[in-house]
Order: sequence, then C-alpha cells, then structure tokens
Amino acid sequence: ELCTLIMFTGSAQHAAVNFGQYTYYGYIPNAPTGLRRPPPTKKGADYQDILDSLPGKHTSFNAIAIAYSLSQHSPDEIYIPQFPTERFTEDKVQRHFHRYRNALDYITGDIEKRNKTLDVPYKLLLPSRVPNSITI
Repeated sequence: ELCTLIMFTGSAQHAAVNFGQYTYYGYIPNAPTGLRRPPPTKKGADYQDILDSLPGKHTSFNAIAIAYSLSQHSPDEIYIPQFPTERFTEDKVQRHFHRYRNALDYITGDIEKRNKTLDVPYKLLLPSRVPNSITI
C-alpha cells in the first residue's frame, strides 16, 4: 500500500493538481493572490467594487506567469506509459508491465470516450499526459 501511495502521489495526483493550475489561476478573479481592499461584506457589490479589490496588473501578471510556468510539461518528461523497462528482463516482471500497459490503454479509451460527450474535455489524467514522477 505504501508503494502504491508513493507512486500515485508522485504521478497521477501531482498531474491532476499541477497541470490544471493555469486553467484555474490564470483568471485572477478565480483565485486572487491578494486583495487591495477588504472583500465586500454585504450583498450588492458592484463590478467596480470587485475590480478595486483585485490585485494590480503587476501582481496579477506575476501570478499568471507563475501558474503558467508550473502548468507546463518538461520537454524531457517521461510519461507513465513510456517508462523504461529494459532494466527489468525477467519474464514475470515483463508480464506485469504488459498487464499494466493494457490497463493504461483501457483507462485511456475510457477517458477519451467520456471526453467525446463533454464540451471541455478532461485531459489531466490521460495516462499519456501523466508524468512518471514530479519534475519541478
């Protein structure tokens, strides 16, 4: 169980949390890095009240740039289906790798099938987009 938890945390969980940051944090009203005024305490705040509360252009730009940078895949990333197997030559281990890759193919097909019904496809946990480990 511990090994599974470590593998999941360093791959799938990290991909789900990390690579979607720009989509969410790239729009400052979703998650401002700070406010210039206290948030409204009563209903009825107008558009200008909200704009006056949001961080300035420089702070917003920096937050967007950081979120964008953290959401990018490394050019030399190794993804889950591509992990090297040449170090493991035993037949028993190769059978497990084969079974694991078949499971990943099934998961990929399931996600792609579901994505066809969505206006905005969810790609963060496609095995072909989940890095083998954290690479920050």
